Amino acid sequence: MKLLIRSTYSRTNRAFTLVELMVAVGLLLVVIVAVSRIFSTASKVASLGEAVNDILQETGAIERQIRTDISRLDYDGVLVIQCVAIKNNANQIFSPSAPLIDPTRPVNATIRCDQLVFFSKGTQTSARFAGNQDLGPFNGLARSNLSRILYGHGVQLPDLIPQGATGSRPDPIAFSDAPLLPWSFDNVASGSLEYKYWWGGGGGVTSGTQPEARDWTLARQAILLADDGGDLKRFQKATDTTPTTYGNNSAVSLFEQANLETVIADANLIPNSNIINSRVDVAATNLNDIRKILAPVGSTTWRQRIVNGFFGPFAGYGQLAGYVRSEKVSPSMNRQDVMLTTPTLATNCSGFMVDWTWGPRIPGVVTYPLVPTKWYGFSDFQGLTEEARGVRTLTEDLDLPAGSLVPSVIEGANGTPIPYLCPLGPSGPIKIYTAVFGFNGDKQLFQTMSMQVNGTADFRDDYTPWPTALRITMQLHDPEKRIEQGKALQLIVELPKRPAS
Repeated sequence: MKLLIRSTYSRTNRAFTLVELMVAVGLLLVVIVAVSRIFSTASKVASLGEAVNDILQETGAIERQIRTDISRLDYDGVLVIQCVAIKNNANQIFSPSAPLIDPTRPVNATIRCDQLVFFSKGTQTSARFAGNQDLGPFNGLARSNLSRILYGHGVQLPDLIPQGATGSRPDPIAFSDAPLLPWSFDNVASGSLEYKYWWGGGGGVTSGTQPEARDWTLARQAILLADDGGDLKRFQKATDTTPTTYGNNSAVSLFEQANLETVIADANLIPNSNIINSRVDVAATNLNDIRKILAPVGSTTWRQRIVNGFFGPFAGYGQLAGYVRSEKVSPSMNRQDVMLTTPTLATNCSGFMVDWTWGPRIPGVVTYPLVPTKWYGFSDFQGLTEEARGVRTLTEDLDLPAGSLVPSVIEGANGTPIPYLCPLGPSGPIKIYTAVFGFNGDKQLFQTMSMQVNGTADFRDDYTPWPTALRITMQLHDPEKRIEQGKALQLIVELPKRPAS
């Protein structure tokens, strides 16, 4: 007998319905979007963190350099502050198609391009390697115990590549009516910025258009006052010989064609072109010679001679001739081109401002202990009053004994910011304010016989008490501009105490 076993299988074939699939896909999309947003946010946070870190690394180096330089300030020299304010749409006045100087800021915003010049003590070495035949026995390393320091925005011409005769390099001169400026816009297709060769050869024109403000460099140029160790022929200071292929290793002076044999006319007292173009960092002169060159001529005062020598004469755009070349990358590995990068302190700086103040116990200056610090200089005029920003012009709120201080000796005519642009006049987009300290008096009174006879004080009319502190403000950016407005760095730096005389 056979036993039959029957098994009954219940087979049910089931699948996802269309609705279930749609719900699953929808949920997956929600998850993907959420995750992508998380990753996007995390990526942005990480990118901003890297940008902030880049800026912080640069700010530390900048602060250390500024504080070190000012701590070594030489009171036998001068200290000059030139505040320059330019409207964001300044280039559009001449060329309507020109872009804004800073595309991230309003059309009527103000860009600050201040400059600071002083002399600093302490041993420094030339950055230029000049070979074992140049600059004396130091194998190209010239040294000096005194340097002229300049802080301010630089100008850039990265496309002005090496060309011409062996050993020569083209350097910018000027447009027809203005020097090369950090905000220059060249509206001529073939370029209209004139250039000449550093030594020998001819010249030509190139495009002088500068990058937007966030790509500006902040320059710190140190010019050593040193013996260059060379003779006239080797260093091209004589015209009766063929220059070497190395060109100049130094400038004769801080000023163009400056010498002690003849008095330089005021209009011709301008910064040395080799120094402005950053080809050299040595000036074969000393502080006493600089005093003689800058000495008053006729009715021209110490103040105006000093301004002319460091920034150019007050005519047309002349007083804006002091911006030095400061490249981010050397056009070539030639040592003449590598020098163009040595002044670059910050690679992305869209604003640089300098204010100054007097502390208590400055002879001839009245201060009030309970009143907040009064910073003098040039207002930012970005919708803020000078009081709101804390900056006042010297004569606006000055309570000094009669005869103890003449504000125009420090600040110029009327002690007020000077509206400045040629040919647009006072309504133009550029304004300049300059304060000069040094050379022309560090004591309030003359030591004269009348003080001993009748007890009457003879006040100096050239008295310029130096500031006790500077306030330096700059707007820094990371190279990729991940933080659109950048980060502000503000330093308050006290000047060292003047040695007792």
